[in-house]
Amino acid sequence: MSVSSSINITELIGRYPLGPLQIRIIVLCSLVALLEGFDILAIGAAAPAMAEPLHIAPNQIGFLFSAALFGLMLGAFGLGPIADRYGRRCVLIGATATFGVFTLCTAIAGTLQQVLLFRFFAGVGLGGAMPSFISLATEYTPRSKREAVVGLLWTGVPLGGVMAGFLASRLIEAAGWQSLFYIGGVLPLGLSIVLIRAMPDSIEFLVMRRAANREIRDLLVRISPTVNIPSDCQFVISGEKTRGVPVWQLFSGGRACGTLLLWASYFVTFMILATSGAWTPNLLQRAGIEGSRSSVAVALFALGSVFGTPLAGFLVSRFAARRVLPAALVGGAVTFAALGHAGQSMALVIGCLGLAGFFLGVASSGLIALGPLLYSTAIRSTGVGWAMGLGRLGAIVGPLAIGLLVSRGWQIGDTFAALGIPALCAALFTSLISINRPRSAAAGDEL
Repeated sequence: MSVSSSINITELIGRYPLGPLQIRIIVLCSLVALLEGFDILAIGAAAPAMAEPLHIAPNQIGFLFSAALFGLMLGAFGLGPIADRYGRRCVLIGATATFGVFTLCTAIAGTLQQVLLFRFFAGVGLGGAMPSFISLATEYTPRSKREAVVGLLWTGVPLGGVMAGFLASRLIEAAGWQSLFYIGGVLPLGLSIVLIRAMPDSIEFLVMRRAANREIRDLLVRISPTVNIPSDCQFVISGEKTRGVPVWQLFSGGRACGTLLLWASYFVTFMILATSGAWTPNLLQRAGIEGSRSSVAVALFALGSVFGTPLAGFLVSRFAARRVLPAALVGGAVTFAALGHAGQSMALVIGCLGLAGFFLGVASSGLIALGPLLYSTAIRSTGVGWAMGLGRLGAIVGPLAIGLLVSRGWQIGDTFAALGIPALCAALFTSLISINRPRSAAAGDEL
């Protein structure tokens, strides 16, 4: 098959099914997501065992969670634009190695201050890796399959959390809390070495940055072996070129309303996710449900998210984001309200938490799939990174807000119901994103 002297990379990728190179990229990005999920939950599983040897007071345990989340937020804000300027591959490798190194350092920490410092820098690496692996996988995937691929990719995060919880139940008592962080550090460092050898940079980024034609041609041949590419061929991509600071470009070309609505949706959705994980065990025990049973209930919440996360891509591609995301968020609001009035009925608590996890898994994964579609290649990592950063800011604010409500004597039912109110707000935000979407984002695709 021969082609003209000008090839549109975006259109060519869209005409061919996923090949071995693209599948390899998706698998590698999924492994990074898996290890991120492991790292994020490992601190929660290890915190009770860390408290006595490190002399951590009960009112200081919350800082263990906040340190990594704060670093994650800054990493998403700062490293997304760097990935757009210097390449997703180098940022992804550096960020993966960073959270590996500082997770290993956590295992040898001897004081609370050292743990907080190491968790902060691990969080910076986690925050930088997320927008890079999402952008890389997205740009090597045909547009018609992007939502499904990103949904599958994001499933790695709750799966990593499930893996951390399962290992924690067996390892901490046998080998100490440090064992979780040895595993959580060595695996990312090994994966970063694999990424150096096996992960190419975004082909769209290479075209945009005018890389050598031979490098682009070699990647194209690996994607589409039947394509005959003339030696003097020029490569182009769909979407506009941008100048200036990438962050400001998120508000140009009619993107301002869509960007603000996306940020608000990320903020609220990840606030609810983080708050649910942090406070549900405590609230259930306050309601009279013993600790072991509340742990089972929380596991069902995670399991519901595991099922909902990969399904989001299919639902969004099949029914459009403007229908799926509001419906999922309304479903989450209703189940939280029901959970607040479940009393000590364990069956009802488990059912409500499982459904809440499912709905929030669909909503969070759908948002992550939606983000890359709103922005062109030149600012995609910046757009995803800043949205993730706002989401992590919500993850910091939410648990503090619920703590304030509890300290003021709110009843358990009212506290759970309070989680449903921001979900309704997010449902409104997501229903409006498609209305304010810029025409240039991806013509012909329905959100």
